Amino acid sequence: MKKLSVFMLVLCCFSILAACSTDPIKKDLITYVNDGMLPLAQDEKAVTDKYEAVTGDNFTDDVTLYNALKDDIIPEYTKFVDKLEAVKTETPEVRAVHETYIKAASTQKEAFIKMLDALDKQDLNLVNESNTKLSEGRKLFRDFGEQVNTLAKEHDVEMNKK
Repeated sequence: MKKLSVFMLVLCCFSILAACSTDPIKKDLITYVNDGMLPLAQDEKAVTDKYEAVTGDNFTDDVTLYNALKDDIIPEYTKFVDKLEAVKTETPEVRAVHETYIKAASTQKEAFIKMLDALDKQDLNLVNESNTKLSEGRKLFRDFGEQVNTLAKEHDVEMNKK
């Protein structure tokens, strides 16, 4: 699950330096990362930390995981996805990158919901489907990170460690 929010960790470690530019994509990317995504990074990290606290090495029993998903993780992640969908961009290029992130987060949310259903029905096949969704989400998060890096390079945007 530690790979769950790959890009959010990258966002926590990097910020994009603003520079005067007439390139609208460059301006939009800088605003998008610094003002749109960085503020949401902690929201997503808080939810994924809760998931990690009841899965993997921290797993204790199905009831604990079920209650955490139902009472905390899914409602909080749903709010996070809603905030994510509200992020505005100015250019189609940055919007396309953001859509990849929305798809990654939505896929992860679907995995949480499927896991809840699997636990409710005690269905191992649904557990496997949930894990597959989590893997799909991780891949989309990686794709998003690569897209941001590519766009940054193409538009001479410098990424600096925070």
